[in-house]
Amino acid sequence: MDQIKIGKFIAECRKNKNLTQAELARQLGTTDKSVSKWENGYCLPDASLYEPLCHLLDISINDLFAGQKIVDEDYRKCADQNLMALLKHQLYELSDKSISFNEFDHSLNRISETTVLLNSFKSKDKAIDYLVKETGLSLEECTNAYNIYIDLFKINK
Repeated sequence: MDQIKIGKFIAECRKNKNLTQAELARQLGTTDKSVSKWENGYCLPDASLYEPLCHLLDISINDLFAGQKIVDEDYRKCADQNLMALLKHQLYELSDKSISFNEFDHSLNRISETTVLLNSFKSKDKAIDYLVKETGLSLEECTNAYNIYIDLFKINK
């Protein structure tokens, strides 16, 4: 997701509606400084503003996260990517924000990759053996890690 592209798209759509940053902000119950930050790619709107922003700009949530109007043939691909991006941002908003969004996103991706990897083994023992070989950690540490993933993601092995 490209915040700068999204910001430019918000600005373009706002201008097409003949709205100033202050007018858009007033209608959304936020400040013109917030709108300026979005439009300059410094941050994204709060998740609670996605729907009203899209309504005011006459765009879809998929258009917003793509940073452009989406043509029909690209809709499905963008819809899947944008839904994931929206979920990540909503999860981040619920977090304590002790790390940056990029670090949070990277961590989620690594957890997802690890889950897929562990789920690909035919047995718990084979998955743990793999973890031991790849990480150099003890059997006990790898067993504990595997069990955490089972608890988190309900992997049934």
